[in-house]
Amino acid sequence: MLLVGAIKVAQRIQQAIHDQSIPHALSDVKDIVTVSLGITSLIPTCDIKPDTLIVSADKALYNAKQKGRDHYCTH
Repeated sequence: MLLVGAIKVAQRIQQAIHDQSIPHALSDVKDIVTVSLGITSLIPTCDIKPDTLIVSADKALYNAKQKGRDHYCTH
């Protein structure tokens, strides 16, 4: 359930960036600035180290960029 909320936030962030229409002349993706996002969610326990969340989000971000940038992915 938390992941659904995180996805909605990611979509709002992407829309806010698009709405700014900031020029990005050197981009091979779009002529405006875009954002790719890695989304993850977990319920913390004593067995889960804080960097687990960061590693998971980083993997999701990498996957989003592999899709061609200006995407979000979950992990």
